[in-house]
Amino acid sequence: MSSVSEYFFQANHFLNQYLPLKNPVLILALTLLIILFSPLLFKRFRIPGIIGLILAGVIIGPNSLHIIESTNSFELLSKTGLLYIMFLAGLEIDMNEFAQNRNKSLVFGALTFLIPISLGYLVCIHIFHFSFWSALLLASMFSTHTLLSYPIVSNMGIVKNRAVQITFGGTIITDSAVLILLGVITRIVTGDVNGAYWFKIAVSLALLVFSTLYLLPKISRWFFRNIEAQASSHYIFVLAVVFISGFLSELAGVEPIIGAFLAGLGLNKVIPHSSILMNRVVFIGNTLFIPFFLISAGMLVDIHLFFKGSEALVFAGILSVVGLLTKYFAAWLTALIYQYNKYERNIIFGLSVSHAAATLAIIKVGFDIGLFDQNVVNATIILILISCLVSSFVTERAARKIAIQEKDFVKKTNDKTERILIPVSNPDNIHRLIDLALILKDQTSNEPLYPLSIVEDDAEADEKINIVRKVIEGVVEQIASGDKKVEVLKKVDLSIVDGIVRTAKAYNITDILISYKSNQGATNLIFGNVSEGLLKKSKQSVIISKILQPISSFKRVTVVLSPNAELESGFMRSVQKINSVIKQLGNQSNIYGTKNTLNVFANVINDKKHNIYNYISKEAFNDADDILNSKADDLFIFLNARVQTISYDYHLDEMTKRLNKTSEFTSFIVFYPDISRALQDGAFGDIGSSSIPNKYVQVKQFTGKITGIFKKDSEENN
Repeated sequence: MSSVSEYFFQANHFLNQYLPLKNPVLILALTLLIILFSPLLFKRFRIPGIIGLILAGVIIGPNSLHIIESTNSFELLSKTGLLYIMFLAGLEIDMNEFAQNRNKSLVFGALTFLIPISLGYLVCIHIFHFSFWSALLLASMFSTHTLLSYPIVSNMGIVKNRAVQITFGGTIITDSAVLILLGVITRIVTGDVNGAYWFKIAVSLALLVFSTLYLLPKISRWFFRNIEAQASSHYIFVLAVVFISGFLSELAGVEPIIGAFLAGLGLNKVIPHSSILMNRVVFIGNTLFIPFFLISAGMLVDIHLFFKGSEALVFAGILSVVGLLTKYFAAWLTALIYQYNKYERNIIFGLSVSHAAATLAIIKVGFDIGLFDQNVVNATIILILISCLVSSFVTERAARKIAIQEKDFVKKTNDKTERILIPVSNPDNIHRLIDLALILKDQTSNEPLYPLSIVEDDAEADEKINIVRKVIEGVVEQIASGDKKVEVLKKVDLSIVDGIVRTAKAYNITDILISYKSNQGATNLIFGNVSEGLLKKSKQSVIISKILQPISSFKRVTVVLSPNAELESGFMRSVQKINSVIKQLGNQSNIYGTKNTLNVFANVINDKKHNIYNYISKEAFNDADDILNSKADDLFIFLNARVQTISYDYHLDEMTKRLNKTSEFTSFIVFYPDISRALQDGAFGDIGSSSIPNKYVQVKQFTGKITGIFKKDSEENN
């Protein structure tokens, strides 16, 4: 018996001597092991990984085993994780969806702010008998929410779901209102409110919004365009923007999470959602910074409270019940108003029920100015733990159901598995081709990208293909770090065109993406007549790009749709890809086409009211001066078709050649829809033929050239 007690004595002495850990290297190593193993362990019991990180923080925290103490370095990483969550929420908002759901976000933001604060105030006054200012400040805590379960919806691939989008929009509304209210109450209680304060808060907030939403995109585009060669510096720039915006937010008198969210909105149109940079931003945040914040949130919980009488538990229980019910009521009412299904209602509730960041700020300030005692602080920590657990469970279950529904819908609307082939013969343009391919790729598809290093078969073929492949593999490493699949192929063939066509058949490729080259060279490192050969010999969708600057630096997108393009069998898939590009790149987007083509285009992208883009009806493209009037940072997109198909337009072919000659520094992309499927019966309407005779095409080209000659003579005479 004595040996057992001696053993416990020695163990206790050892723990007291070496714990909490003080070596920063050892603290970091232990934390990384927790980040690695706790989600894996808890997922075996079907418990969300986020809960594993929070509970791990409870166990190792200063109020439990006291293995780790909240050091300055740990707090820095935790703060970074908190800002990162809000930054990613703003960065990944679909601005077109947000524009369509703006009113819904305002309604949800108002409900999730007013309902919790109103009911919470009544509870604090009539049950807890708090004073007016104490009751109002504690009630405001119920209105806040932190997007703690954001990584779950991100991993499930449902960030663009309408319910998720309005929750993101409501977050900034309710948290901004609460944090501004916190500043006002603090000033009133400390007796420091006057006209100058209101003027300062209004001006500083206006400057914050102006600097993040107007100046930041301009500065970022300049930076990405001029520092393109140093890809790693792009991420450092983004990280610096997050912290600077957070600091400016503090100067404005609100919490730094507001500045981080606004920074995400400011960079939303600058960083394409499917780019390599975006992959890096999301990957590092979800892998490192956000887990540190989740662990630190758990470290705040004091489990000793459960053993110190029932008063604290009853108080914490009432707070938790009020916090959960009021948030659920706001989500239920929003879903009822907009007729959302139960899974969308639950995803709104799951994302908005977790209390962490702003809640901690409110309690800390209230405690510091004497409005709250230790019981309120302890009960709030328990509320944070319970709300985070509920948020994780509810969000994961609802997100899985929504993801399954959306995947089933995609399967029904897309009968083909998308596979993008990227033939590369010139290693200089591989980065921009891969970036464009990531934007074009369907985000719901698990298929990899297929970069193909291809050269003609000659004495130097082995050396050339090794050069190309090494460059491709260097870019692939960057993509793989963002959890994107890539399968590198290589091909040596007597003909580059035949090699591409054979590879496309062997791998069931749906889209072929190549670079545009105007000069027809004989060297193997230049795509000479490859585009013409591919259009003649392949049936897949062919996308020809001439991208001369970083994709993130474009300000305006101009789209030109060939007349009768809607009659092509691959029209819908091409429109979806074009829409993916302009959604991620264009602050301003002009769509040119015939009236009927524009209407079908708008229906495909679910823009029946024509309020997302600027639609310009044009019945013919023989005079394209108004369209080709390009400015700096413009991107042109043409939806043309192969010769001898129903929507082929000679003038669109000439338009790209003219654009290349007169504006050699202007970027453009040309889409040629696939012709692998026959059109449905009756799709032609009054046209009545599935192909255009060769003679008609020749006559059309001839008359177009004659018209151009007379036009040029007329201009010279004038």
